[in-house]
Amino acid sequence: MLEFLKEHRKKILIIIFVIVLIRFINLVGRDRDYNRFEGLIIDLLKPGFVVVNSIEEFSKGTFRVILDYKSVKEENEKLKDKVENLNYNLKQIEKIMLENHRLRELLNFKEFAPYKVVGGSVIGHSSENWSNVLVIDRGSKAGIRRKMPVVAKNGYLLGITQQVTAHTAQILLINDGNFVAGGLVQRKDSRDLGVIKGQTQESRLLMNNLAWDADIRVGDTIVTSGSQYYPKGLPIGKVISVSPDNYGLTQAALIAPFIDVRRVEEVLVITDFSTKVDLLEPLNSDHQLEGERE
Repeated sequence: MLEFLKEHRKKILIIIFVIVLIRFINLVGRDRDYNRFEGLIIDLLKPGFVVVNSIEEFSKGTFRVILDYKSVKEENEKLKDKVENLNYNLKQIEKIMLENHRLRELLNFKEFAPYKVVGGSVIGHSSENWSNVLVIDRGSKAGIRRKMPVVAKNGYLLGITQQVTAHTAQILLINDGNFVAGGLVQRKDSRDLGVIKGQTQESRLLMNNLAWDADIRVGDTIVTSGSQYYPKGLPIGKVISVSPDNYGLTQAALIAPFIDVRRVEEVLVITDFSTKVDLLEPLNSDHQLEGERE
């Protein structure tokens, strides 16, 4: 027994101290006078009261911090969600505004041009490096057929319909290597003719078969010359260089198209037009390169 007490005397003393401390803590706040013994014990246990009080205050403070942290974290998460929702809404509003702007430009052309047109949205692009084709969400059910001209904003020539299904249509773009259309120098004192060809690997068009003495200059606007597939006067691009071709027997010109085909999202397909219509003069003031407009 004595061995046990000697071995565990520290633990036993701590337990006795705690029991006595708890016993006399209960005396605190009682409405009566302490006797001499109780007063002596309480004075002796004063350091213990200080420790207990410190521990209690620390525990309360820590618990408060934990609760505050949890509350702040929850509030922060809510604020993050609100910010994300606001950013999403702003992006949606911006997207709608840009779409409305593009549609207004198409509508302006539609109201001005004496053509029958069908509007469509771009839903796909070709993945091949040797082909420049996009797909729109309108097809034969909307009156679209093969070999119909397609324009983008301001009536800029974009291409011609190729394959058509009931609800979709593929558009061969002007920069595709297989694209060909008749071109005309819009300037009144020129009106020279040539052939516009796409160049798949380039962002420029080639206008060749120009007469050796054709009056064509850098800065001239090139429009469609008119054919069974294209009405006359659809703007194509501006001349950026002119050079002799075919050993000097003809001339060739490099054309910068008005429209960036990679950024088109809405189009108009011209389903019917009169070959007698000439839009050369009304459209003249609108012809600007995409880079100049921006």
